[in-house]
Amino acid sequence: MFPLERFIGMERSAFDQNEVFAVVQDMRVLNPISTEFIETTDGLTLQVTIEERWTIFPFPVIMAGSGEANFGLFLMDSNAFGQRDMLALGGSYGSYGWSAMAVYNHNPRHSGLPGWNTLFMYGRNNREDVDSGENLYRQYAINRLRFSLGLNYLFIDLITGSISFSFSDISLNNDDNAINSPEHGARLLGINPSLSMRQSSWDGVFLSQQSISLGYSYNHAITGSSYHQIDFRGSYDHSFVPGFRLNIRSSGVWKSTSDPLFEDGPQRAQVSILPRNFSARHYAGFTTGLEKHLLITRWGTLSVQGSWQGVFSYGPISDFEFNHGPTAGLQLYLSRLALPAMGGNIAYNMNSGLFQFSFSIGMSL
Repeated sequence: MFPLERFIGMERSAFDQNEVFAVVQDMRVLNPISTEFIETTDGLTLQVTIEERWTIFPFPVIMAGSGEANFGLFLMDSNAFGQRDMLALGGSYGSYGWSAMAVYNHNPRHSGLPGWNTLFMYGRNNREDVDSGENLYRQYAINRLRFSLGLNYLFIDLITGSISFSFSDISLNNDDNAINSPEHGARLLGINPSLSMRQSSWDGVFLSQQSISLGYSYNHAITGSSYHQIDFRGSYDHSFVPGFRLNIRSSGVWKSTSDPLFEDGPQRAQVSILPRNFSARHYAGFTTGLEKHLLITRWGTLSVQGSWQGVFSYGPISDFEFNHGPTAGLQLYLSRLALPAMGGNIAYNMNSGLFQFSFSIGMSL
């Protein structure tokens, strides 16, 4: 479904220009300039004046934080073949290894047809699993290969269902420095159905989202351990006035396996108060905060934000644990490029007494 189809048949009295701007912005490849109604023999026609963003470009990716740094280079086309398809090729190298990947997301050409996506990734990862106090518990190295192919379908406006099939191969690549290494690698076939709902709003400064998604996956082991997984993620942004908004994020993951190969970092809970190489099997995280724009230019918007985070985690390293604390940071949202934000963040864990610092270019924190 073309995004502006939702406005067909709408009464002029119910028209809100900010809703149109939000839909166009959410396409990630266009910037809206103005709207106007034109009288035709068939009634009123909505004309939207837009400018195209730079969608084909090489861009660096930098993620640096407390005790680690990662650098990458990707070639990205977020409007491949002029159909809003997304293509990304590249790789990264950092403190804990390297990886190379290729991604292609295809948007359907016509209403009623599904889209599809595919991903290929290969890399070597030197894992150091720590607790919330950054005490080392486990250290080992793996080679990881993953391939996936998926379909997605827009059932009704804003609600999308998807299913993907994957093959993963994880092999141990240890040396004499390994500590508490897993006993074996794994080779898995996976199936992952999910359902998501998302809408966007525009206040003249920020593109905000209200979204919720629920996913399930079953990973059948050819070698290693089979397991089930349930994922949840939600977000709610609300602008009190243009350029000043409330941000709420919630995320969680549950896994049936006890294999340390499949433990996750705190990114799965969308929190930054824990070390990035903290490791656990289950998470439930929550963030609430405020964001205020500081500066608007033709190239982007600079904002400052503060939040409070809380996260429950469970795993063999720390058992059941709750951590909470404040965060503060700056974000720069680029308007001319179809590229995520750059920014810096500082977070303080009230339980461990540790600060976490992070800085990124080319991706969201």
